[in-house]
Amino acid sequence: MTDASTVSLGSETVKGTIAKFVMAAIGFAGTIVFARALGPTGFGGYYLLYSLIRIADRAVNGWATAVLKRYSEADAPKRELMGGQACFTVGWVALTGACCFVAAEWLISYTGLPEAPVLFVVLMAAVTIYDPLDRVVQARGRISASMWVDTFRSLLTFPFQLALVLLGLGAAGMAYGLAGATILTVPVLWYFVRTPPTVPTRDTLASLWRYAKYSIPNSFLGQAYDRFDILLLGFLLAPAAAGQYEVALKLTVPATFVMLVAQSGLMARVSNLHSRDEAVSDDVSNTLAFSSIVAIPMCFGAAAMPELLVVTAFGPEYAEAASLLLGLAVFQVVSTQSGPLTSAIGGIDRPEINTRISALTLAVNIALGVALTLAFGAIGVVVATVIAETIRYVLSAHVIKRELPDVVLVPRTLLEQVAASVLMFVVVVSLVRAIAIDEWYVLLGVVAVGAAVYAAVLVAISRKLRVTIRGVVGSSRLGS
Repeated sequence: MTDASTVSLGSETVKGTIAKFVMAAIGFAGTIVFARALGPTGFGGYYLLYSLIRIADRAVNGWATAVLKRYSEADAPKRELMGGQACFTVGWVALTGACCFVAAEWLISYTGLPEAPVLFVVLMAAVTIYDPLDRVVQARGRISASMWVDTFRSLLTFPFQLALVLLGLGAAGMAYGLAGATILTVPVLWYFVRTPPTVPTRDTLASLWRYAKYSIPNSFLGQAYDRFDILLLGFLLAPAAAGQYEVALKLTVPATFVMLVAQSGLMARVSNLHSRDEAVSDDVSNTLAFSSIVAIPMCFGAAAMPELLVVTAFGPEYAEAASLLLGLAVFQVVSTQSGPLTSAIGGIDRPEINTRISALTLAVNIALGVALTLAFGAIGVVVATVIAETIRYVLSAHVIKRELPDVVLVPRTLLEQVAASVLMFVVVVSLVRAIAIDEWYVLLGVVAVGAAVYAAVLVAISRKLRVTIRGVVGSSRLGS
């Protein structure tokens, strides 16, 4: 059986990133269709509900992170770890289901969805079955398999959601469609796990708890931080404001794909190597070098034509989202650097440090977010998030340099990406001024030209990128 130290992190990252982009294409098409069909209120209401679910499922996610950490270690009791995960998941779904129906009236009022309590329970059950199995696949180093299974789920989700929305279920159709596709994908995920659970011993549960007592609050804090913006907008402003924010966020999400894929493999790889007392600094440095390779040019692209991107894709009723786009793109650049640092800290078995950093950054985000949103509207919460994420990066970088002094925090490759993006920005701005962009295919053409310029320049000036591409191609041919 493979483990995280025997697979090529570069090859897995490239294959997983391709899956992420396929998934994004499907998701983006769905976002446009459902945003237009449901309008800002219905569309925002669904994402308010989904954000609440993604906060409530954090206990299972945090426990699954502990399972990932222990599963990836040398000589792990894998069947017992699976049993511990199954028991925890069942208990948590039962508890949250009971709490959901107690708070049913508030849930309906907050989301604007009459079916919100039922939708909450259905989606909670689906994601808490799927996500822990997905983490086990990642713990084995098979991050590309994890991402392609998720892509298959997206292929099922879109037609399911579309059919249910067209049948008149509205936002509820989106929830039922996601839940159905998730459950149908579980057997595919199990194919890559194939570790039947058994009753865990007290020692195994104690080992899980030593990590989970930090990874569970880390998961709650991280998700509250990730979804705080949209929840705050729904609370202080309206579901429509949340819908505007979600549209802008969707346009910047591809910026994180390389980082998210590499981050998934990085924690398992660092954990496995660290448990063997082997060096991990090179893996962390290489991940930092390439994790922002999409985020940086997307940030410059958002600066070049924010309103064109939003209005052409989603329509004039979402024009207000253009003012949020650049701020969210800057946030994604910072997050693609802080994410790998967080994973590395977890991989060296220091989850308590991530807990302290997450608590501080969430506190900053809440305090600044409320104040700036009340003062300036939706853009205020975006500014607060950029500041908070910058604090996370600075603190995480300090910890990494203390624990792993050989890690290079600002590799030359990052600066080369900035240089290529500046040239791309000049080309795109020139095209925007010279061409009337009034159709989606014209916009797509401009984006394609910008991407081609960026890629060509970066390959030409970055020796490390050329070496990495050759290494990844070689690993793929060997079937790594």
